[in-house]
Amino acid sequence: MIDKSIQLDNKKFTVGTFDDSDKLLHAVDTLREKGVKIFDCYTPFPVHHLDHKLGYQRTNLTIAAFICGLIGCLSGFTLAYSMNVIDWPMIIGGKPQDITLFTSFIPVMFELTILFTAFGMVFLFFARSGMVHGIKEDLLDRRQTNDHMLLAIDNAEDQTVNNSEIQSILQKEGAIEVRGTVTPFNTSHTSDEDLENSTVIQEEVKVVRSSGSSKKITLSDDEKSSRLSLLKSTLGDASGKDDLKQISGIGPKYEETLNSIGIFTFEQVSKLNADTIKAIEEMTNYFPGRIERDDWMSQANKLMNK
Repeated sequence: MIDKSIQLDNKKFTVGTFDDSDKLLHAVDTLREKGVKIFDCYTPFPVHHLDHKLGYQRTNLTIAAFICGLIGCLSGFTLAYSMNVIDWPMIIGGKPQDITLFTSFIPVMFELTILFTAFGMVFLFFARSGMVHGIKEDLLDRRQTNDHMLLAIDNAEDQTVNNSEIQSILQKEGAIEVRGTVTPFNTSHTSDEDLENSTVIQEEVKVVRSSGSSKKITLSDDEKSSRLSLLKSTLGDASGKDDLKQISGIGPKYEETLNSIGIFTFEQVSKLNADTIKAIEEMTNYFPGRIERDDWMSQANKLMNK
């Protein structure tokens, strides 16, 4: 009953991260046209027509719903007939004590049809999806439950296109990030540090970015000093310390990195401009363009006004 094909287990995936549903749909079309087998797409909200583009067929749960309803209907008739005709016959309003009582059984039959169908579908859906008690909520990226969409391709599958070309296609289709080897992780049983190492905010993962550059920048002491001076003059000194992890795109480790260059508060983040963003990216080797895409400044402003 449980659909093993949708379980992540310990597989490794090539993952493209999208922030636009139209680009995701177009990427699915392009990959399928080239014969690439897509494992699945993960979105925080329904994307219309995605199931058809992935080639999913109409679910057989509708047949199960009919069977559950039929069982409920027959159960209702059996219950009413046995009680009113066989077990405890009563003459009410001159009604006959035989099968002609059927019309008075309709309300009971109708209600049990609905009850059996509703409960049957709930249990069957959870069983079919593997969402049973104790299952781990394996993720490929924490943002798939928030504001980004993922396209996952199982690296173990035999593909007509090599992995490098798949990554190149994802990049051309508008993926803001493409990662070649992603292992699922579980948020309930993983420390914050391990989570940070499992997501996109890490230097060890090879990332193909929209900018096409993944080279680590090394600054001299003088260059670091000039950038720190720029940050201080533009953002000012911190008057306290806010929880920067509330900003999407900042994890525990990167919060420490920002603190080390003098950024502690939402007010400082809200003052970021093109020059200071570039300085931060060069000093911390953060993903180019990510700060603007996630719009840290607007997020910080909203958090300040809470």
